[in-house]
Amino acid sequence: MSVGVRSDFSSAFGSGQTAQTFPRGDAYINIDRFRFWQNSNVSKVLTGLKVRAAYGEAGIQPGAFQRFPVLGAANLGTNSVFTFPTSSPNPALQVEISKEREIGLDLSFNILKGEWLRGATLSATYWKRSTDNAIYRVDAAPSTGLGTVVNNAFGLGSNGFQASLNLNILNKKDLSWDMTTNFGKQTSEITSTSGAPVVVTSAAGSSNYVLQAGNKIGQLFGFLMIKDLNAINPSTGLPAIPDAQKSLYTVASNGWVVEKATKRPYSIPGQYSFGDPNPLFNMSFINNLTYKGYATFSMQWDWVNGSHLYNQTKSWMYRDGISSDYTQPINIDGTTQAYTAFYRGVYQVGANNGTKNYFYEDASFWRLRNISVAFDFAKAFKIKGFTRLQLVLSGRNLVTFTKYTGMDPEISSGASNSAFDRAVDHNTIPNTRAYTVGLNFGF
Repeated sequence: MSVGVRSDFSSAFGSGQTAQTFPRGDAYINIDRFRFWQNSNVSKVLTGLKVRAAYGEAGIQPGAFQRFPVLGAANLGTNSVFTFPTSSPNPALQVEISKEREIGLDLSFNILKGEWLRGATLSATYWKRSTDNAIYRVDAAPSTGLGTVVNNAFGLGSNGFQASLNLNILNKKDLSWDMTTNFGKQTSEITSTSGAPVVVTSAAGSSNYVLQAGNKIGQLFGFLMIKDLNAINPSTGLPAIPDAQKSLYTVASNGWVVEKATKRPYSIPGQYSFGDPNPLFNMSFINNLTYKGYATFSMQWDWVNGSHLYNQTKSWMYRDGISSDYTQPINIDGTTQAYTAFYRGVYQVGANNGTKNYFYEDASFWRLRNISVAFDFAKAFKIKGFTRLQLVLSGRNLVTFTKYTGMDPEISSGASNSAFDRAVDHNTIPNTRAYTVGLNFGF
């Protein structure tokens, strides 16, 4: 067990200028060390059992000049003048405080007694994190003449589960095979706001986010095109298309509701959430094989399930009429052809360059992340003068299986290091496919 307390004080803490105290602690217990466990039959299979828990707090103090006005200098004719910044400081700014809790288990197993599946280890952790008084620049009232004001704008909450399973699949004199499976699942949302919801404009273009209590981080809003003539308007609870007008619309062969006369798609007035773009879970599968100490093979597959991307690249190709989709025929009201009016209408419906669920795509994928083969000629053929003469062939991102229609389901064009601006593909350069040849020498 370990505990600690840290107390900080700074004039940058805000108008209250009170000390901030951050406790921490962690503890674990190895149950397998107790005699009752060692004398039980369970210990023959479950050889290790460790329970652990931890808690900690940390803070981010306001920046040096986030509480005080900072004047700038400018020229006015032949004179020099002072200017006020467009972003207002906040003398009452408080410390941003994060708290985290976690609990976990570490298990070790004896499975079989032969060469196959001799043992395994399993580690699992559940964690929960909260942040209060997050420091962020929010829009100021237009009457103030300012652009933004620094404020303790909102609170964040997140939780997740992580697990890792290591298997010794085969252990022979000349051949060994180990496999590791990693699993991760997490979710984050805005838990509170100190004022009006915070609108975050994406660096990727037309898409935007709203930081509002109950919203997931990265949650996009936009216009909803519908696939059912009986679809309900989420804001009114009434049919999106009145019964008297339903005869003017039909469901095209691609599944979208279109107007029979114009061949343009229909969208519900207003803007609505597209849901949580973050993955339901992530997994990786890592295999390592070694033969006689001189030949090795390793391979890693990654699986991301349930993630979504807004394909803004595709949206702008629809705008410019250069998408290959324009050549794809669809059937509307019994007639099949490549309807330019439909594809142009997808871009224009709701608002030109507006965010639409049509371009909000499932970005789940399987990817061969790494694969490598290595052979040590010095060990295999006992070459004198060398302790190592190893040839290594490797590849990265060689194969990807996905339904995403963009270039890469594992990209985002948002602002660098932004916790909120994500899940948008805006002419982003995809991950590269790489091949590597290496030769390692040892004398």
